Amino acid sequence: MLVVLMKVPSVPNALLFWIAFVPTRPPGATAGDFLTKPTARGGLGLGTAGSSAALLAVLLGLMAYAQVQERRARA
Repeated sequence: MLVVLMKVPSVPNALLFWIAFVPTRPPGATAGDFLTKPTARGGLGLGTAGSSAALLAVLLGLMAYAQVQERRARA
């Protein structure tokens, strides 16, 4: 739906932002809580620095994977 709305010139960018943001906020907050919450309370206990490092590692891994896939597609 969002992709279709992006093609409509009369839809403001602010509205597109909120349409994308609102559904993704709760899962993102839940994931953040899971990473930072102590293990005794059901989380991984990484803390803010640890969870940031873990998310950075995932991001870098996905970027490396995409780069490898792009190079394979060119060959």
